[in-house]
Amino acid sequence: MATTSDTAAQTAPGNGMNKLFTSKNLTPVQRRMRWVNIGIWVIQAYIAVCVVVGVDPWTKWRLYAGLAGLGVPLLVLVFWFPVVWASLRWLARVAWRCVVPSSSGRRGGVLSLLAPLLGLGMSASILWAFGYASLYFLTPYVQDWRSGTVRYEAVTCRDFDVDRSVTHTGKGHARAQYVFELVSSDGSSWEYRERKSWMDDRVEAGEQPYATVIDACRSEGAEIGIVVYPHSGTIIEAWRRD
Repeated sequence: MATTSDTAAQTAPGNGMNKLFTSKNLTPVQRRMRWVNIGIWVIQAYIAVCVVVGVDPWTKWRLYAGLAGLGVPLLVLVFWFPVVWASLRWLARVAWRCVVPSSSGRRGGVLSLLAPLLGLGMSASILWAFGYASLYFLTPYVQDWRSGTVRYEAVTCRDFDVDRSVTHTGKGHARAQYVFELVSSDGSSWEYRERKSWMDDRVEAGEQPYATVIDACRSEGAEIGIVVYPHSGTIIEAWRRD
């Protein structure tokens, strides 16, 4: 007979998770759960790599990180679509029972469709949300990859300010950001929100193009030239106009 401690060990959350990866006798639901858990780890690791690659906001590596980010919705599709497919099959089975009577002559009620409909709606909504977010955030990098950089000779900075309203997660204090807009002589413009402390370190070290852009924003009316990816606003080069 199993003791109380044995029973507690078997029902502990950690042991339940271990069972998903050690047991050979898993139900279809458990196998899908295991697949989703693996997917979460893989996607988190992939996103972390993309963030490290594109940590500098104004380099070609930011473009490469944006392009690499296209792998995220593909991974979500691979790891989450089985859940959507299972929800669709569940709905189809319940709907069939509502139409075709069982061997006992009974049919399922319309209300029995509610649970599978909700399951399908929630699982499909998660897939749609990732697809929409990916389209919104990653499309500019794809457009820049296709079009390349553009050179602008007369660019000015306007609405330069320091925003201290962004709260640093977990520390409870404001994280200041530089907020500004670069405008070229032909009317093209790009809005930026960049972490102040990070930018200040680059400016103090004289790193380009950060130093040139921030110095121009601090000097009212100063004009600079830039080479930029026009859709994402990723600046590759910047120089002062004499």
